[in-house]
Amino acid sequence: MAGQIALHVAFVLACVATLFPLAWMLRTAFAAPGDIFHATLSLWPDDPTLGNFAKAFRLHPVAIWFVNSLVVAGAITLGKLAIALPASFAFGVMTFRGRDVAFGLVVGTMTVPYVITLLPTYVTVVGAGLYDTLAGVIIPTIGHCGFVVFFLRQAFKALPRELFEAARIDGAGPWRQLLTIALPNIWGAVAAMAVLSFLGAWNLYLWPHLILDATEHKTLSIGLKLFATTGEQGGEWGPLMATALLAAVPVVALYLLAQRQIVSAFVTSGVR
Repeated sequence: MAGQIALHVAFVLACVATLFPLAWMLRTAFAAPGDIFHATLSLWPDDPTLGNFAKAFRLHPVAIWFVNSLVVAGAITLGKLAIALPASFAFGVMTFRGRDVAFGLVVGTMTVPYVITLLPTYVTVVGAGLYDTLAGVIIPTIGHCGFVVFFLRQAFKALPRELFEAARIDGAGPWRQLLTIALPNIWGAVAAMAVLSFLGAWNLYLWPHLILDATEHKTLSIGLKLFATTGEQGGEWGPLMATALLAAVPVVALYLLAQRQIVSAFVTSGVR
């Protein structure tokens, strides 16, 4: 009993330590400048205000950054699914020469450290004239879809083979089998990968930071850094946290809406 109590206390402390930065961000976003670094710790400002949000939009093009992030995250998500769905269906359902070798190569890309590919990718993007463009961020990132292919392949392999054998007897080709038979049965896995891909793309920092130069081309994740060097005190913490809160709201809302699908997809796909 004592061990269980100690374990629960440890979990509670871990949760508090994890949630405290989020609570401080929320408090600072609505705090007046003189109330941000208060002498006494409080979970909510004495005089909450929306002035930090208005100031954030005056200091920097936050609305443009928000739209850029939506475009980048949405395009990367759709691009990864457009590639991963037919590829994973082929690896999981179809039979062809070299299938296992090709799948092994796809899985092998997941073991390559991301930073190793930065330099050649950067040179390629600059040579293609895509430097300082959203396309330069989107197109290379779509190629990092090895995990999506692997995960959806597991979902396709879990489907009964009899479904596809009956479809082939009825004259259904691979695309019809994918769109009308396989896809409706794995919507949970597809939704989970869509959400995870969107969250990963929304939080991208290193690659957009290398490629995007103009202020109006930046995404929220890299635009936030500008707040740290703005203002007489070396940082506009109120507007910074207000913008961070705006960046967190879509991510948290999307996860809360789709958490059941994410958990169900991992449980039913055989991936632990």
